Amino acid sequence: MSEKGLSRRAFLGFGATAAAAAAAVGITGCAPQAKGDASASGNASSAGGAATKFTPDFLTPPPVPTDVKDEKTCDVLVIGMGLAGTAAAKEAAEAGKKVIVLEKQPEDSYSVISMAGDFGVVGSKIQKDLGIEWAPKEDILNEFVKETGGRCDTWMTNYWYDHSGEDFDWFIENADYEVLKSTAANRETDKPNYIRPKCFPPQEGYNYKEEVYPYFHGTITTNPNMQWACQAAFEDAMKAGAELIYNAEGEQLIVEDGTVKGAYAKTKDGYLKVNAKAVVLCCGDYGANPEMRHYYAPWTEEFMGGVDDGRGQLMGIWAGGWMELGPHAPMTHHMGGSLGVDSFLQLNMEGKRFMNEDVPGQNIADEHTRQPVAKDPEMAEAGVKAWQIFDSKWPEQIDKMPDGHGYTTHFVSEEEAPNYETVLSGFGLGYTTAAMVEERTDVIANSLEELAEKTGLPYDTMKAEIERYNELCHKGVDEDFGKMSKRLFPVENPPYYACKFGNAGMLVMFGGLECDHDLHVTKDGTNDPIPGLFVAGNTMGRRLLVDYPVVVAGISLATALCFGRLAGKNAAASV
Repeated sequence: MSEKGLSRRAFLGFGATAAAAAAAVGITGCAPQAKGDASASGNASSAGGAATKFTPDFLTPPPVPTDVKDEKTCDVLVIGMGLAGTAAAKEAAEAGKKVIVLEKQPEDSYSVISMAGDFGVVGSKIQKDLGIEWAPKEDILNEFVKETGGRCDTWMTNYWYDHSGEDFDWFIENADYEVLKSTAANRETDKPNYIRPKCFPPQEGYNYKEEVYPYFHGTITTNPNMQWACQAAFEDAMKAGAELIYNAEGEQLIVEDGTVKGAYAKTKDGYLKVNAKAVVLCCGDYGANPEMRHYYAPWTEEFMGGVDDGRGQLMGIWAGGWMELGPHAPMTHHMGGSLGVDSFLQLNMEGKRFMNEDVPGQNIADEHTRQPVAKDPEMAEAGVKAWQIFDSKWPEQIDKMPDGHGYTTHFVSEEEAPNYETVLSGFGLGYTTAAMVEERTDVIANSLEELAEKTGLPYDTMKAEIERYNELCHKGVDEDFGKMSKRLFPVENPPYYACKFGNAGMLVMFGGLECDHDLHVTKDGTNDPIPGLFVAGNTMGRRLLVDYPVVVAGISLATALCFGRLAGKNAAASV
């Protein structure tokens, strides 16, 4: 296959692992960082390091390659062919520019994404045809501001709300797929690719204005994942003349008189020099770089995961840019147990209740970080922090749970199951059967004594905590942690069910290069734009900070697409 070709095999995943979802916003065309002793922690305020003046080795640029074996020239160079890079390449190529895309993965193993497919886009034609209407912009924007501690860039969120729907329509304009009419609808064609609305229609009685952590309905999901959408978009880019080079690890930008003029990439045959009038960095996050995590976000070190090594951020810093101020936000939303993250009782490994369980998976993961490690060595090694506990009445209780990402809210009887074949075969879609819960629950016990024995929780403490919780449930007021009364369900009808809640895996680390609203990387010290250098996807900053809100499912993919296209548009316009 030629460099310009893009085989279907290239878009097949290498395993449905949660960590691979991080690649959705940019599996990188970037090489691993140089090793160094980054022994000091803290957030760097500039490329020069934190206020302590400590400068880790990774902030020192490597030497300029001298053994260049090949040289190419283009208008726009895109480094990294994930979702953001694909959008940037399609936009720039369709603008009539000569585009080269560097991708570090070999052709036979490259995967845009494995599991991910949620697109939190607003106002696409598909959504309009389905009758989906989002909540008012001000409600959504204000919630993002609140849940990110006021640290997100509201202009960016506003741009997403106004443009993401049309961007999604453009991205998949030449793809072939079926659209399901609701989350629970069965497929009606034999097309392998389809789109379903998420949590649609909304759960009856759900009112986001009553929730402490509201969920906004409207997300649509590409199934079985987003690979086919990316493939269609990149085929559009190729038809417009874009050139894709596999096995090319972006290593360092070419900077002349303060202007970025291309990049060096390492290939199997030696170094490739690409001269370009504009460069778009779409190299993903830095979650797989332990030195960068220790330096910029040491509080995330307990979370396993990460795909990208931060080379895009480092290339931008070496060219004169800087990392945005933190706190950087890890995407660590828990997906729960057999009933997802439903708001049932949770007890830590000492048998004690410790939280209002009526919070989304991201906040559950945050709460778990403070809980004691299990005394059982195997559970401690597995990172188990709590048990979610409910009883046999769960089928009549789950429709009172919050609607949204990670929740299970629909019980399907054995007789009805054949009518829900498509949704029941999916992952985390909110529908379940008794057999599915039985199979996926870690412990089922007929007495509290048996529950304590099988979970390893201290019986006396566990029993006292459950009795206290049941008392509050019957009273209808959670005097201890403030859970909403309609989600207070006592644990008193055996058999009892218990699911392990371990440490959440980290999919993505939100923390990237400081940029302006045209997506130029900006200079350290002056914050002026660096000529010729643009950024998108998880390599960019300004999207989310402090925490990753799950108020809109798929905000990560949606903004990667949206800002990838904007970066491609502005890069093309600059040459």
